[in-house]
Amino acid sequence: MRTVADIVAEMAARTRPEDAATWDPVGLQVGDPRARAETVGVCHEVTEAVVARLEESPVDLLVSYHPLLFSPTRRVVAGRSAEARAFRLIRAGVALLVTHTDFDAAPGGTADALAAAFRLGGVEPFGGTEDEPAIGRVGELDGTLAVVDAMAADLFGASGLRVHGDRHKAVSRVAVVPGSGSSFIEAAAGVADVLVTGDVSHHNAVRALDLGLAIVDPGHTATERPGMKALVDLVSGVDGVEVIDLTGLDPKTWS
Repeated sequence: MRTVADIVAEMAARTRPEDAATWDPVGLQVGDPRARAETVGVCHEVTEAVVARLEESPVDLLVSYHPLLFSPTRRVVAGRSAEARAFRLIRAGVALLVTHTDFDAAPGGTADALAAAFRLGGVEPFGGTEDEPAIGRVGELDGTLAVVDAMAADLFGASGLRVHGDRHKAVSRVAVVPGSGSSFIEAAAGVADVLVTGDVSHHNAVRALDLGLAIVDPGHTATERPGMKALVDLVSGVDGVEVIDLTGLDPKTWS
């Protein structure tokens, strides 16, 4: 019989949670490590829709990319909150394992998947610090900012896509950071002509252009989406479990 602890250990060997950002609460967040784990769900984020699906058809372990509990938690009670969703998982007998910035940085993880989606050549990591893993990737692309814009629209759709910079400007190096990558602007400006990431504010976009760096922002969720297929594939490589793909229940912050 496979246990939750078995799956946690096998995932850790692949994602190296010790390399996650210091602020990132990766690892087992909910559940009994000794409980059996024959069915494993995989989701992008523990949303209301994901929890409702699991209440209808529970799994033994849920692997989520986004952490459910980011902040220290004093109460786990019913209602509408992250803590309430944790309560519902506990009530349904579903354990929760989080792999986030460790999976971003891992070989074949979220960052590599985003770089592959843009067909970048000669891909290398960038942006690592003492507190942050190198979740950025930079590689070669022969074109213009308009080409990168068109690729992003094909991959993620044009709705919500934001581009800052001269679309006619030649591009030879593209940096990508899944999720919220504004803190990587300075590092990206030193290695690339354009940065593809999400959650870029007005002032950060202005700062990027001052540094000679164009911005393509398809949105937080979109830049992580290629990595969700990679996460399902990773979990599917664990022997002896049935994998349920819930990554289609994307977190939809904006409409």
